[in-house]
Amino acid sequence: MNKLEFFTSDRYLVLKTLYEHQIEINNAKICPITQQEMTDALGCSKAKVNMVLNELVDNSYVQIYNNTKGRYILTEEAKKRMKKLKS
Repeated sequence: MNKLEFFTSDRYLVLKTLYEHQIEINNAKICPITQQEMTDALGCSKAKVNMVLNELVDNSYVQIYNNTKGRYILTEEAKKRMKKLKS
């Protein structure tokens, strides 16, 4: 699977949701959105959102901010991919 194929359907939707909800706090761009909020916005199960988030973390596209639930940071690679996918 190439890197672009990785961002299909559910992965793309979760990453897009995180990307669109970034705010700046203490000089860091974070995504203060819970898994439940993503579940509600995307219309999928919490288990699915959790699985996709874990895949994004494992593949170094998302980091958990300060070990805090509902606080995510997109890596530079994720931001580059989103810009590429949105164009």
